[in-house]
Amino acid sequence: MNIMQKLNNLTLKQREELFRQLRISITHHSNAMEGTTLSFGETKELLEHGNTAGDKPLHEQLVILGFAKAYDVIVREATNKENIIDSSFIKDIHAVMFEDALKVAPQFVSKPIGAYRLDERYIKGVDIKLSAPNKISNDLENLLYRFNSNNMSLEDIAEFHILFERVHPFADGNGRIGRLIMAFQAIQNNIVPPLIENEHRSEYLKAINDKDDLFKFIDESIQNSMDLLD
Repeated sequence: MNIMQKLNNLTLKQREELFRQLRISITHHSNAMEGTTLSFGETKELLEHGNTAGDKPLHEQLVILGFAKAYDVIVREATNKENIIDSSFIKDIHAVMFEDALKVAPQFVSKPIGAYRLDERYIKGVDIKLSAPNKISNDLENLLYRFNSNNMSLEDIAEFHILFERVHPFADGNGRIGRLIMAFQAIQNNIVPPLIENEHRSEYLKAINDKDDLFKFIDESIQNSMDLLD
């Protein structure tokens, strides 16, 4: 990891600017990767000025607002080294992301929110077994026991992400929650959070099967975040 990618090498002003820019960029790209149709410009307009995109589905816009709220919680909580990620925090982040959409457009939200899924899941075209519903809680606790969020290298963050996606604890939003956790872990370990861009979605999905590949991919994605400061 090059020297510039440590958070404490940035001035306070640069850090503020980075987190402000990432709020829009991570929110846009992380949701676009899951099929949300708002453009970057529409996402920016929604988050900065509260203007909705006229012809785009309301539930998508509510999830985008919920994601940005979850991002704010991540940045705030990760700044304190004492806040170790636990399963109740992960469930809370999930609830924050989807609660407004659930209130307004419940038919578009996979339930439950803020709680683990109750059905079996498979990833299309990938021969990887996801945790069975009755194993999710145990598998996630074991994973969190193995990795303390405030003492992780970038390699650890990559490995955690792969294993979290294999637990796949929620009915929906697993990728987005996993990428928010990655931002939390990065911030807690003085690493600039990666910006995984929708344009590189297929490389990301390929890399998510191998921790060395994902480590390289995340390392490159940190440069995307640094580029926001230019």
